[in-house]
Amino acid sequence: MKSLLKYLVRKPSENFHPVLRIILIFLPVALLICSGAYFYYLSQLRFIHEQNQKLEHETVLVGVVSINRSLEYVMQDVHILYLDTDFRRMINDPDEKNIDEVAGDWLAFAEAKKVYNKIRWIDEKGMERLRVNYSDGKGVVVPEKKLQNRSERYFFDDTNVLKEGEVYVSPLDLNIEDDHIQEPYVPTIRFGMPLFNKKGEKKGILLLNYYATSMIGRFQQLTSMRGNSAWLVNQNGFWLKGPVSNDEFGFMFNKNDLSMAHRYPAAWERMKNQEEGQFITREGLWTFKTLSPLSADTKTSKGSSEIFSGGQGPRDVSAYKWKVITLLPLGAYNADLFYWGTKVIGISIALMALFFLAILFMVRLQEIRNQLLVNLEKLVEIRTDDLNKVNVVLTQSEARLKSVFENIPDLVWMKNSAGVYLACNQAYKDYVGLSDEHIIGKTDFDIFSHDEAELFEEQDKRILKEGKPLVIEQWGTYALSGNRVFFDVIKAPVRTPDGELVGVLGIGRDITRRKEDEEKLELAALVYRNSSEAILISNADNHILAVNPAFEKITGYTAAEVIGRDPKLLSSGRQDKAFYKAMWDALDEKGYWRGELWNRRKNGESYASWLTINVVYNEDRSVRYYVELSNDFTEKKEAEDMIWRQANFDFLTNLPNRRMLMDRMKQELVKVNQSGKKLALLFLDLDNFKDINDTLGHDAGDHLLLDVAKRLKDCVREFDTVSRLGGDEFAIILTELSDLPTMEKIAHSILRSLAQPYQLGSEIAYVTGSIGITVYPDDGTDIDTLMRNADQALYAAKLAGRNRMSYFTASMQAAAQNRIRLANDMRIAINEHQFEMLYQPIVEIETGRIQKAEALIRWHHPVRGIISPTEFIFIAEETGQILTISDWAFGEVARELSRWREHLFPDLQISFNISPIVFQNKNDYSDWFEVLEKLNVPGSSIVMEITEGVLIVSNTQVLDRLAEFHQYGMEVALDDFGTGYSSLSYLKKFPIDYLKIDQAFVRHIENEPKDMALCEAIIVMAHKLDMKVIAEGVQDDGQRLLLAGAGCNYGQGYLFSEPLTAAEFEKLLESNRLER
Repeated sequence: MKSLLKYLVRKPSENFHPVLRIILIFLPVALLICSGAYFYYLSQLRFIHEQNQKLEHETVLVGVVSINRSLEYVMQDVHILYLDTDFRRMINDPDEKNIDEVAGDWLAFAEAKKVYNKIRWIDEKGMERLRVNYSDGKGVVVPEKKLQNRSERYFFDDTNVLKEGEVYVSPLDLNIEDDHIQEPYVPTIRFGMPLFNKKGEKKGILLLNYYATSMIGRFQQLTSMRGNSAWLVNQNGFWLKGPVSNDEFGFMFNKNDLSMAHRYPAAWERMKNQEEGQFITREGLWTFKTLSPLSADTKTSKGSSEIFSGGQGPRDVSAYKWKVITLLPLGAYNADLFYWGTKVIGISIALMALFFLAILFMVRLQEIRNQLLVNLEKLVEIRTDDLNKVNVVLTQSEARLKSVFENIPDLVWMKNSAGVYLACNQAYKDYVGLSDEHIIGKTDFDIFSHDEAELFEEQDKRILKEGKPLVIEQWGTYALSGNRVFFDVIKAPVRTPDGELVGVLGIGRDITRRKEDEEKLELAALVYRNSSEAILISNADNHILAVNPAFEKITGYTAAEVIGRDPKLLSSGRQDKAFYKAMWDALDEKGYWRGELWNRRKNGESYASWLTINVVYNEDRSVRYYVELSNDFTEKKEAEDMIWRQANFDFLTNLPNRRMLMDRMKQELVKVNQSGKKLALLFLDLDNFKDINDTLGHDAGDHLLLDVAKRLKDCVREFDTVSRLGGDEFAIILTELSDLPTMEKIAHSILRSLAQPYQLGSEIAYVTGSIGITVYPDDGTDIDTLMRNADQALYAAKLAGRNRMSYFTASMQAAAQNRIRLANDMRIAINEHQFEMLYQPIVEIETGRIQKAEALIRWHHPVRGIISPTEFIFIAEETGQILTISDWAFGEVARELSRWREHLFPDLQISFNISPIVFQNKNDYSDWFEVLEKLNVPGSSIVMEITEGVLIVSNTQVLDRLAEFHQYGMEVALDDFGTGYSSLSYLKKFPIDYLKIDQAFVRHIENEPKDMALCEAIIVMAHKLDMKVIAEGVQDDGQRLLLAGAGCNYGQGYLFSEPLTAAEFEKLLESNRLER
């Protein structure tokens, strides 16, 4: 090439015409420059297109993941509501209480989730029975009168025909209220499940209106990284999320023109039957991917892959699909091509122009020299002519070069070695906002800020010193517009032909768009690195290629430890082969799988994970990658377990609570029905447990309940159930009973165990238990009946004296009803003057003189006549009415006593029976004392009769109460001594004035030596303790003589007198006074 150039230039006259020589020299060079420029342009074109295609594909994939994740959460919520225990109870028993409980649960659920604008139970006739609406951040339970009939709506029929456990999902459309589309528009998906009671009868449907705006908003946000959002299109080509809101949901308005299928028919035809792809039309670059939003989470309980949507009946999942679509207009797709084309053409033209001028210059000079040699005499004329021609050519060349220089889009400038500007193009002048006269001949210090000028001066000096180009990327701001641009700057040294450095040439190219694209790629990588979800990518052979930091944090494995290995190294062993086979089948058939499974960390610890696997395909549909996203929700699972335990177990004793008891009863009834054996339900109540709480405090009561729970579990078999119903009430299920003696043996062991002393800190307490027993199937065949029967049997046990067990009998049902009637009648008895006080004399046993009397209450019922205290006092104690009755009785006794002491017998004492319930719960007796003071009755005229049950708990409160009676002058008698919890320690510790021997010992003293011996022992002991003795139930004179001989002080019984009315007793006192 070099030789040819010399040949053509040096021998012009002998070879070719000058123009031909220029052409022969210029054409190869120009061809070489153009070829290089063309191939460089093609490489940039390919790179830009690949980058745009990749970014569009990533946007579509983000949209698919966003939609799938939103719908996963909704399906979880549907199943939570469907399986809720309160909801299931309401379906089986839709009374007002159960409906109110579910309404409260739904209200809290709607306000917590904020995405369900309606939650409804529609009964089998299509009538709304319960509806919770949510809007503007607040939930509301719709009043019954505003509930609507929805039997004509498509979602009712479509859901109602489903089998139990199947899920109905409507298309994504706009919500309709009162047969009109709701405004503003509310994108809605309806999720429904058919409801059946425990008998298998249809009870309507459960329906949730999912407020899909949040799903679409999240989809729009995540897919808008490059400007416009991706589109979401249904299977018929209608926009669910379109270019503008007015284009969306056209099918709701019967406007087919508001659809992608109508507006872009050619593109829709290419993609509607394809799962995913990318192609170019005249509109631009289309990228799409199909998602089946219902395919994984709408499987029925029987494994069916059918789904159901409004008005269409059952169809296969594949028929209900959405497509995520992006359209990158051709202008944006080829946005940088004009820039690169202009750049390449400009540089090529500049190079060719410079080269052409150089060739032309050399050829012309050589032509002038040759002409001088040929025709010396015409030198002046030829020289003048040639010089004129050269000047014209040079002027034209300079103009062309200047035109290229001025119009090239890059910033171009040249400075000499002193930093003075020699030239710059129009783009540079636009950048600095100055004209030639303010740039040429100036330095950077005249144009830029001092800091910028120093930086540019330092760069120029470095280039001149090293003699090498310098490439810099930096931000710059246009002086006039203020636009901030990112430049790729090349600064190169300028040399003379001799190699002398004479200045610096600079070219600045705007690469802002490319920089933004790089930042987006970096952002995608940042998401990958900083996602809280573990990401694992494996190849088609299932060997791990990459993992993110979240994977390392969750599993404990580093990337180096897992790359190249099979993901099964995470297997916990909890899932069987069938589980993994189903997972791989789904990946092969559908291209994705999601579900819950247990993985194993590096340290061997298992953890619960929600895993999503998506298959990435090559163009030939072969597998390229498997992308796994997973998280660790072990803490959530543990929290759910804790909530379940709190809902089903007693917080104090950790025994099953009433809810769990009902579940166990259902399970055990199924078992005994299959085995043909019996089941016993025992209700247990602690006797006088309230005394423990009132006297020793609730902490002591809690410790006692814990001890009781342990004793109960020790008494039953391993497969029996012990439950705490609340307070001091327990229930026990004895199952698989072949015979009743086994049950009786367990019940007796429970009573014996409970009667043992309880060590509560420094105090020792005694309680016993009463047990009510009912047997399945002898006494009832359903849980409610058995529970009522056991409760009635328990009542009978307590009424019979406590510390015993009682079987349910048919008569107990009548007795329970009788108790209810008596309790209701008792509420008006005082105001109706139905109660009356009777008085039974207490006499000196040797003389027969009346010294005292015991006040006894009788109830004159308007229908039943006289009711004995033994029948109604226990009911009064249970209902709390004993307090009111006692206040009334004490006032009656005080008034009669005041009159008798004043007119008949100044030393008369009346014994007043104080109920244990009154003794424990009436904390202030000042009202009783005030009654005595107003009537001028001294406290010494009252004897308070208490039973041994009051003294069970040995504490200071009992002592303080008895001391208060004594302080007021009253005396205390211990009634029915020997029949209850008799303990000599009571007599030693508590201030007792009288012991009353129960009639059970007195009745047979004439015939039973042991009874007489016991009476004598009691009398001697009482006298030694400075107590007096009253014998109850003295019926004949023989008994009186024996008791008198034993030293008994007083007697009471029918030998002396039956209980008398106030008037009758007054006459007896009058006759007794006259006799004296």
